[in-house]
Amino acid sequence: MSIESAIVRILQQWIELKTHFDIARKDERCYTADLLYSMFCDKKNHVFLIFLKQILSEVQSVNKKFEADVQDPTKLLSDLVHLIDSLSAKILMPGKRLKESDALQDYLDPKPYLGYEFEKNMSECKFPEEIASDIRRRCIEFVIELVTQLRQRLPENFKVLQSISSMSGSECLKPVKNDILDLAKLFVNNAEILTRIDFQWRKLHTIQWIQTSDTIGLWAEIVSYRDETGENPFKELSDLAITILSLPHSNADVERVFSQMGIVKSKLRNRLAITSLNAVLTIKYGLRRHGKSCHDYKLPESVLRKIGSLEAYQTSSESPQPSTSTQSPTEGDPREIIEWDLADLQ
Repeated sequence: MSIESAIVRILQQWIELKTHFDIARKDERCYTADLLYSMFCDKKNHVFLIFLKQILSEVQSVNKKFEADVQDPTKLLSDLVHLIDSLSAKILMPGKRLKESDALQDYLDPKPYLGYEFEKNMSECKFPEEIASDIRRRCIEFVIELVTQLRQRLPENFKVLQSISSMSGSECLKPVKNDILDLAKLFVNNAEILTRIDFQWRKLHTIQWIQTSDTIGLWAEIVSYRDETGENPFKELSDLAITILSLPHSNADVERVFSQMGIVKSKLRNRLAITSLNAVLTIKYGLRRHGKSCHDYKLPESVLRKIGSLEAYQTSSESPQPSTSTQSPTEGDPREIIEWDLADLQ
């Protein structure tokens, strides 16, 4: 759906592009320029791109949520389902809600409302009825294909997984909330543990929690919570929550790691060992988690002494026990460092 930004740019510079290709086709006698100029002269293309801009902006908004560095994983699936319902409602008969077995083609609105900007341009262009009907048909077919493709990306048990939204900070602390057992059964087979999860889920709101606005922060607080005996009364529930929140909801993070790997292990450094590559990537993402970079990170003295020595390249089993350090974790822990190369950090 990355073409959304391209469509926006084309519409913003429609006149300029049209003039450019007009000059190019006359001065250079370029066939491609002549073809593009004729496309820019066709008002049907302009109206259709306006429709695509409206549709793709909604899709791009949801897509960016899946690609975001910081996101609430409990709401991603619900956002995707809401997008499908929203797109379907644009072309369906008013008030019609589709079931899983229903096909969009069987409940189409004969003349759907396709957005203010699209309808405004359609009325201004005053197309003949046949051409106007053809434009609307193209728009409807695009929405049908888009909804079909999005439906195929939903897991078979998406209705059960949709209950993940119940674990968000705004939902799980309500006195009256949805049952969690159907979701828990996907991860737990033990009846005794399921009973504990159900009991803990129903009394979760009785504790005064601090991180109520942040789902990840809330469950991190629940994991570390201890009562007077030093036990966690929500252990089974918090273990389930951590398992669910750890699920990969998109491949954006994986693609970022591959991108960083390509930068580190370039053609000039194609013999870089796997252990060294893993160490550099670990350091990069470790600094990012602490909100630091190589420019403002203070290396521990024990690490600085190892740079350029054979001691820095010893395996963890061969390394001597690290000396006691009073530095905070954000300033670096020598035990977590495999190899250091100042050039790699940049």
